[in-house]
Parts: sequence; C-alpha cells; structure tokens
Amino acid sequence: MGFKVCYPYFIGIIKSSGCVSNLPDMMAQMRDLMTPSTRSTDGGSTNNMVQPEAPQKTITTGIDAIMKRCNHQEPAKMVNDVLTGMYSNQYLAGRTLTGVSGSGKEAKEPMDPEVVNGIIERVTASFPKTAPSLVRGMMRQKLANAVKTVRRKTEQ
Repeated sequence: MGFKVCYPYFIGIIKSSGCVSNLPDMMAQMRDLMTPSTRSTDGGSTNNMVQPEAPQKTITTGIDAIMKRCNHQEPAKMVNDVLTGMYSNQYLAGRTLTGVSGSGKEAKEPMDPEVVNGIIERVTASFPKTAPSLVRGMMRQKLANAVKTVRRKTEQ
C-alpha cells in the first residue's frame, strides 16, 4: 500500500489514539495496515496467505514486444529490427546462429535456439511466403553486418 493511500488511515489512528502513551499500539496498527495479514482464521499465527504468482517474463514476450515496433514492410527489415532491438552490435558480432564455424576459424558462441526459432516463427507468420531458411539467411546476414560494424568502430 502506498503512502498516499495509507495517509488517511494513519491520521484516523493518530486522532483516535488520544495521546502519545498509545504510541506502541498506534505503530502496531500502522504496521498491520502496511503489511498483509498473516493470521489464520483460528487465531493462530500461521501464514495462510496465497502469494500471487510473479509474472513470467519469457523470451517470446520480449520478441513480441519488439515485433510490435519493428518494420512490417519486408521480412529482411523485420529481422534486422528485431535483432537490433533485442541485442547490441557487440553481442551480435560474437555470435552465430548455430555456433559452428564453417570456414575452420574459431567458433563463436551460438545464439539461443529459442530466440532464433521465435524470430523465425514470427517472421514467417507475418510473411507466409517467406521460407524459414530465408529468414535464417537474413539473420546470418545481420550477424555478418554486426561484425563489420564493430570492426569499423574499433579501427577508428
């Protein structure tokens, strides 16, 4: 409960207490107003409160939030906007889609497969004629562009 909500209750408690000698009782009443009751109905002090579930933040909700703000004209623009919205160029430059190096170079860390599949699903849902393999190619291109961008910035 916030202060603005509790303030009228506190004023009522102070006025009804009459004097400062009731300060411990007044503080206990204020504490009870600020915290949910943990007393059971039978008078015991067992905690029978039902804790509300914390909202689950999943990767897919993050992708959906970014998808609402990204470009919906072309699949490549959408992929670019989603990856840029979710990750920095530094992060993208150090990743590949699978983590496997095709040219014998040092392998980079793979992107989270759940994120990759989530992006593919959403782009193919928005553009039904676009094959998942094309979306993967667009993502690979964005990762390659991020490497070039980071390299250019470090050279300056």
